[in-house]
Amino acid sequence: MRVRKLKVSSKTIFMLFALLIIQFSLFSGVHTAGAASEESEIDALIKGLNASDVNVKADSVKSLVEIGEPAVEPLIQVLGTEDPDIRENAAITLGKIKDERAVQPLAELLTDEVWEVEKAATDALISIGEPATEPLIEILQNENENVFLRTKAIEVLAGIKDERAIRPMIQALKEEPELQADLGYHLGLMGEPAVEPLIQLLDDEDSEVRARAAEALSRTGDERAIEPLTDALNDEDERVRLSAKKGLDKIEAQKKSMLIARYGMKREFYIEGQRQEWFEQLHTICDLSRDNMRLYFYPQGPVISYGCSIENCVTVGVLVGSEVNNSTLDNIYNIFDQAGKEIGVNDVPVVFSYEGFVQEDMETLQEMENLEITEETAGTEEYNVTEESAKDSRVSVSTPGLGAIFTLLGILISVCIINRR
Repeated sequence: MRVRKLKVSSKTIFMLFALLIIQFSLFSGVHTAGAASEESEIDALIKGLNASDVNVKADSVKSLVEIGEPAVEPLIQVLGTEDPDIRENAAITLGKIKDERAVQPLAELLTDEVWEVEKAATDALISIGEPATEPLIEILQNENENVFLRTKAIEVLAGIKDERAIRPMIQALKEEPELQADLGYHLGLMGEPAVEPLIQLLDDEDSEVRARAAEALSRTGDERAIEPLTDALNDEDERVRLSAKKGLDKIEAQKKSMLIARYGMKREFYIEGQRQEWFEQLHTICDLSRDNMRLYFYPQGPVISYGCSIENCVTVGVLVGSEVNNSTLDNIYNIFDQAGKEIGVNDVPVVFSYEGFVQEDMETLQEMENLEITEETAGTEEYNVTEESAKDSRVSVSTPGLGAIFTLLGILISVCIINRR
């Protein structure tokens, strides 16, 4: 079989080559124009992060998240801008995109002078999760690093809950006195994997380490901690004994806290500004409900507390052992729902749960009175109380009888501590 040779003139080759160049140029032009258009869009959306309208801010964040990877570097660049709104919402956006390139720049914002920016960076790093663990451990272990930044690293590691962080946190608890308060609090938030290492610390030769381990175990709520904490009631150090007793009381109280029912529609928000506006509305709803709720206050009724929770809902605490039926719950919910409608809010989310009065027996109060606390440790305790109270911004209910007694006891304890300072 003979193969015929295809003859192609030089003119034809030149024309084909010219067509290829034209097509390539057109494609490059479209690509360049598309890239330029996207860059312009990203720049415009970033400018929208400090809009006066909170919904415009939220829409800008949503659009940037949808763009995804191409928006990461521009967002990282504006983390250093002077505008706190842009820093805050850029951090929020990066947390939602979850690109690990943002870890180090976000870590630098953990000591930002504006609280909202600091919180946005904290939440973003927690959202990014495991890719942030190693860099944060490096910050924790760096003795030359700013102490406040190291405490913020501890907070974020506790939020991520990566088991790799437990050993470094335990080691720091044993070796870094200035971090012990924060570690005692946040190790308790690491959950089940931290329980056994914390139990082992109850045998540590340092009484401060033992006391902080007992404090952390109480926050795990794990029943494996009951026996070792019971043994710690016989510790030679008074502070460890007190921490163990408070820990056992807390674990017992956690058992009694049970969900009763949820009403209304739970709200989710894209940026902090939206949540703050919603929180203000919840406060208004609680204030408007106050008079109608008096009928249900203890001891006339089963309610011992209600207020606004960081879970973006109203929470109602019902005294453990009280008998409540659906009709009672419906009536209480209608009070909040009607208050919501007065300000244009429908389906107010309300969560009912059993709660007990916070009690300290007289023996524990006497121990607290006699306990010698240094000025530094006293400041540490105040920090921990602030951390816990920040979890739930509840409206205190004025209740006569037993509730008033416990309120007075709390005031007396505070006065004693202040006088010691």
